[in-house]
Amino acid sequence: MEDKNYSSDSPIHEQEQDRFSRWSFSERVAQVISKRSDPSSIVIGLYGIWGDGKTSVLNFIEKSLDSDENVICIKFNPWRFGAEEELLTGFFFDIADALDAELIKTGDKLKDFVKKAAPGAGAIMGAKGAGDAFGSFISGPDINELKKRIENELEKAQRRVLILIDDVDRLEKTEIHALFRLVKLTADFKYTSYILAFDKDVVAASLQDRYSSTAENAGEAFLEKIIQVPLHLPAVEKQVLREFCFQGVDEAINIAGITLSQQQVQEFVRNFSSAFDDCLTTPRKAKLYGNTLMFSLPILQGEVNPVDLMLLEGIRVFCPSLYGVLRVNKSLFTGTFRDSYYSNNDNEKDHIKNLVNDALDVGKNINKAGFIELLKNMFPKLQSVYGNMSYGSDWYEKWNNGQRICSENYYSRYFTYAIPRGDISDHAIQALSDESEKWGVELDRESNPLNEILTPASSETLIKKLRHKSGEISATASIALAVAITQKSDEISNPEVLYSWTTPFSQAAMLVSDLIQNVPKPDRTDLAKKCIDTAPILGFKLEIFGWLKREDENKPEKDVFSEASIDEIGKHLGKVIADELKDQKDITLLAPTSIPTIFYTLNKFVEKGYVNDYVDELILKDPESLIRIIDSYVPTAWGMETGVSHKSDFKRDQYNSLTSELDASTVLSAIEMYFPQAMKVSDDFPRLYDDDAEKGLLFLKQFVWLHQYVIRESEDTENESDEKA
Repeated sequence: MEDKNYSSDSPIHEQEQDRFSRWSFSERVAQVISKRSDPSSIVIGLYGIWGDGKTSVLNFIEKSLDSDENVICIKFNPWRFGAEEELLTGFFFDIADALDAELIKTGDKLKDFVKKAAPGAGAIMGAKGAGDAFGSFISGPDINELKKRIENELEKAQRRVLILIDDVDRLEKTEIHALFRLVKLTADFKYTSYILAFDKDVVAASLQDRYSSTAENAGEAFLEKIIQVPLHLPAVEKQVLREFCFQGVDEAINIAGITLSQQQVQEFVRNFSSAFDDCLTTPRKAKLYGNTLMFSLPILQGEVNPVDLMLLEGIRVFCPSLYGVLRVNKSLFTGTFRDSYYSNNDNEKDHIKNLVNDALDVGKNINKAGFIELLKNMFPKLQSVYGNMSYGSDWYEKWNNGQRICSENYYSRYFTYAIPRGDISDHAIQALSDESEKWGVELDRESNPLNEILTPASSETLIKKLRHKSGEISATASIALAVAITQKSDEISNPEVLYSWTTPFSQAAMLVSDLIQNVPKPDRTDLAKKCIDTAPILGFKLEIFGWLKREDENKPEKDVFSEASIDEIGKHLGKVIADELKDQKDITLLAPTSIPTIFYTLNKFVEKGYVNDYVDELILKDPESLIRIIDSYVPTAWGMETGVSHKSDFKRDQYNSLTSELDASTVLSAIEMYFPQAMKVSDDFPRLYDDDAEKGLLFLKQFVWLHQYVIRESEDTENESDEKA
């Protein structure tokens, strides 16, 4: 975006540029100065806060006097000078040069005279204070003669000199005092007028510091002695300021190529008016807000919610202290209070209130109620901080889809003006979806279009974003994406966690299932088989099959796989697994965490009893494989405090699950033959301890104990039946 798109903050000069009805005011001031018949000087104070348009009014005054031969305008800029000595001498020579150019025709002589006087001023200023030094300087004989000549020429010409001094309130305190001393000491020039533009409160406070040991209102009193005509800038109506501000907003939106719905426009205007109206105090504030949007909207176009961004930028411009709180407290403002029963929620709510309250107290012209209402709308979590409304986790997907700032997946983008490391832009996701239409299904690993974007580090973000968008992806793109993702499934992160379905690995299988659902129903079975064949690892083949959407008598759905289709796909998967095992592969080493699912698939879809035959042969080759089989059925437990995982015990549920696929007699015979020590069990169930080095042997003992218990249980049941008979 080019710089010319930004709305300049420079003061204006022409009447047609006047948006705030200041031209007539300026013209009136100019006419008073021009038509004044009294030859004595006059000092006018033009009061207004920073950004209120004082410089523009000075420009208007000068412009309206352009054609008036009775007045010479001199702009004296205090910012040109560093030290006080430069400020004082610069002021005098600016006047002398202007008079020389406009009034005195024999200028060389006067210029030499002025230059001759200048060195003496520097010597005096080096020895005395600035005010005293200048007083001595202008009271010297040479300077008095110069003043007389200038005054004589002014009186002869009957022309007035108007000296415009801007930005007085931006000088250092010592410079402010020196400037007012200067005006006081030179105010006896005839036919000379001064207009000093500044923030009255700022300058009065600076002068007060100078007179800190005197009366409380010493600064105000000093100003009253110097300023003979105090003028305040005409106030700008709030509606006019708001329209001016919204013009900048419209321009920023158009440049960014953003189209807002009517609902979004209403949402923005309602929130803006509620929170920012009182902050919109000057044209500069309004212009600053528009320029801020001119920068941020194009950078984040399509990557965030535009209304949220516009409102956040409003907070940044009008209440920087609150923006600072939001920027570093992501966890406090995203998501919801997930568990209202946790007592620490009250502590967190109080903490949020205190942070917000302190930040709003620091701001200027802040409508607290309006800002809090804005925050509640931007961050729904705060509805339960300032009221009783709460949101459940089911809203997370809606906030994600809306790219809302309250979503923890989008929050950081609003503050970095970029896609955070590890994240993937929504534009990239959209491009991926669009481009995949052309990929086809016959992809090879080396040329897979996902090679650059799908890595172990990026897999979680990519899969999550594609899942959110999966319902919008076309059938053609869905086929290509399903195959491409499956082909790279061995590079998808699969950490050990408490809930395995939350891993990117399982989420990727869910994504493939979602994409398969986007395909016309007659083609889905073949696509599912294609993905199973394409997956480079057995674990993902099983995950795909496990997450296919099935008929459920309790939840009847029309758009799912029929029982017949699932059976067809299951048989295909069973054959794939069986073919792998024909090569004499050890399943306990090939897919150690998937053994229960593999055993179930083989028995159900290949042949009942397949697992018994396979395990018999496997144990003959490697008896230790029996321990690995039982270990695969043992659940993983997680320490609540440490978060560290460890194997739990082999219990009745695991015994039932294993023996439903593998005959208990097969396992028991193998234990008796290869691990006889595990047959000796006590009456008490063998327990696993964290420091137990022989966990595998212990799992075997637990199997034996449970098997004996089941036999006794069965015998007791038979005896009870006989007694009843």
